[in-house]
Amino acid sequence: MKTHYSLVLLAFVWSTAVYSGLYRWVDEHGKVHYGDRIPPAYAQNGHVKLYKSGLTKEKVESAAARKERIEKAARDIEIQKKLKEEQHEADLQEMRDTQLRSMFSSLEELEMVYQSKLEMADGGIAILQARHKKLSESLEKLEARHERMLNPNDKNLLGMKIDDILDNLHIYQQAITDNQIERTKIEERFKKDLLRYTQLTGEEKKSASDN
Repeated sequence: MKTHYSLVLLAFVWSTAVYSGLYRWVDEHGKVHYGDRIPPAYAQNGHVKLYKSGLTKEKVESAAARKERIEKAARDIEIQKKLKEEQHEADLQEMRDTQLRSMFSSLEELEMVYQSKLEMADGGIAILQARHKKLSESLEKLEARHERMLNPNDKNLLGMKIDDILDNLHIYQQAITDNQIERTKIEERFKKDLLRYTQLTGEEKKSASDN
């Protein structure tokens, strides 16, 4: 009876050892291993979880494969983002091209309109610069008077007027700078529109002659 019990216990332990081999992994030499637990040295190399029947339950990728998958997913997202941005830019360009064609009937008209805008910008800047210069000249005279004054009250009143002129000079200078920046933007738009319109009309003429 004791011997029978030992055989049953041995069979139970053996079957447990067999069916607890729920993992399959491959070592660095390509040899396949089975076991109820994975050695720490191979824990990050990828393995397969098995059912007791030996069929595959789950494939666990290696740390390197997981890293590569994550990096690839990130690259794919970046590529999709770039493609969307390129498509958005293409749509904007098409819209700008349509507007450009509808606004100007010829290259000469485009040049005339932009030259008019640049002349208006130059005129506005010239007016501001003239006013700034006139105020600067007035400031020099007032500062000279302020130096010669002896009466404290008069000197104080004139000092207040000088401060007002300095404030106005600052305002004019800022306005001049803003207008110069705006003029530069107009000139840049002019160059871009001129080049694009030439390309568009050149394509139209070419397609028309081909037909």
